[in-house]
Amino acid sequence: MKYSRVLVGLTLIAILGSCDSERLSQFSSFAAAGSQYVQNFHQLTAQAGSAMIASDSATLIVARTQAGAAIASHIPEYTSDVQKDDQGLEQYLSTLQQLDAHATLLGSYFAAITQLTNGKAGSQMATAADSFLDSINTFNPQIENVTVAGKPIKTYLEPATTLIVDHFEVKALDDQLKKAAPIIDQALSLQEAAVAALTAQIKESQGASLEIRESTDVINPYVGPGALPASWPSSREAFLRDEVTIKGLSSAQSAISQLHIAFKQLVQDKHSSPDFKTLLSEVEKMSGYVSAVKSSSSTNGSKK
Repeated sequence: MKYSRVLVGLTLIAILGSCDSERLSQFSSFAAAGSQYVQNFHQLTAQAGSAMIASDSATLIVARTQAGAAIASHIPEYTSDVQKDDQGLEQYLSTLQQLDAHATLLGSYFAAITQLTNGKAGSQMATAADSFLDSINTFNPQIENVTVAGKPIKTYLEPATTLIVDHFEVKALDDQLKKAAPIIDQALSLQEAAVAALTAQIKESQGASLEIRESTDVINPYVGPGALPASWPSSREAFLRDEVTIKGLSSAQSAISQLHIAFKQLVQDKHSSPDFKTLLSEVEKMSGYVSAVKSSSSTNGSKK
């Protein structure tokens, strides 16, 4: 009987140890996916800035074309228009830098969490994680109040819920999550809101820019008098590829949504099974989207 109790006890320890080991591996997978998301997010903000500038430039070109010779007698007014738009774009690019900085801090925290999951992290790594956490906590309210295309980020936020953090056997990770869970939960909510705002802005600004490009680069040269420009086929291809690429924006929203869901499942119930297959798939789709954007930008740049 005594032997049986010892055997049962050892079996339970082995099972619990196996569960903790699996959970730590899941935290590591989550952190890796989070780090990849952050890299993709930087590319998304770069596209958002380029799309806004391209849309504004296209609008100014149309205004200049419509003004024709009359622009010479209204130079101060047109100069003021350009300067006013430049100031607005500079402010927008500054906002994108803030969003990038917020994502970078999250990426640094994810890297620190990866170190904590091995169960051997020293006090220095725990201190580093605390430092990143404090910075994120300070930054969160600032991000909540920034605006994208005149609309505050906080208007995109979903209703907040309170996380109940489960207990984890690895003390460094357990201590960290009890402090970090509400802060990282809010940060991920803000990232979801930021991606939603940027997606809406990119679709609007790039959609307007593409509409003008189709008219000026594809339709007008084709129906106009005279021979087609030698660049017409490549201009048409560039337009069509950009038109298709923009449809992949939804992958960014899916990626951050799945990342947030996985975080909640990891911290609230150590026996849950986060859908890492879907998470990694959506992050990969986002990577594919940003790669397509970079490729399109490079191709368009080489044809100018």
